[in-house]
Amino acid sequence: MKTVEVTGSTVEEAKQKALSALGVQDPNQVMFEVLEEGVRGLLGIAITPARVRATLITASPEVAEEEAEPQPAYVVTPEVARRVADYIDHLIRKLPIRVQAVYRGCHSRYVEVEIVGRDAPQLIGKEGEVFTKLHYLLNAIVAQKIDPNVRLVLDCAGWRRRRTERLRNQVLAIANEVKRRREEAVLPPMPAHERRIVHQTLKDDMEVYTYSEGEEPNRYVVISPRLE
Repeated sequence: MKTVEVTGSTVEEAKQKALSALGVQDPNQVMFEVLEEGVRGLLGIAITPARVRATLITASPEVAEEEAEPQPAYVVTPEVARRVADYIDHLIRKLPIRVQAVYRGCHSRYVEVEIVGRDAPQLIGKEGEVFTKLHYLLNAIVAQKIDPNVRLVLDCAGWRRRRTERLRNQVLAIANEVKRRREEAVLPPMPAHERRIVHQTLKDDMEVYTYSEGEEPNRYVVISPRLE
């Protein structure tokens, strides 16, 4: 793997220089290591430059899963999709509340299931905390019990659809602030499907770029300005 070390007046500038040195534009093709944050004196003049080590890597599972989302070789069959939905319904109905799981369709390797019923909002929780954990758990169960290639796309009383729209609007607003201030914005930890929404929302914006950092379940997205 090709590795370079570069300096800049800021970490962001050093990262951009590293991308140029490696001959790539997508930061997700590069693993960054901040060696020195840099020190600024009065009037914002850099006394010690920021230093970054960057390693060119091959496309990671995150890129495929979160951002590029290419058409995978595996395509779930309607029969398997129905099995997934039925199994989720079987599990959900064991809860001491009035809910059920409804099959909404499938595409590629994704199976869409929605939890509905009088008590469905109880499975959302504050800011979707319960829903996020439930989604993560059910995906793990589906991978273990039915097919590790399948990805469950869960909704609960339409919360996911509403959340997606709100998230896109928030991301666009934050991106505008990043452009105005020329500073990175670190988003709170979110599940893979929401990180994918962030990446896809800004993928065609030529003034900012996004990348993910951290480990599950605390992985998060950073929105960074592109240097001119």
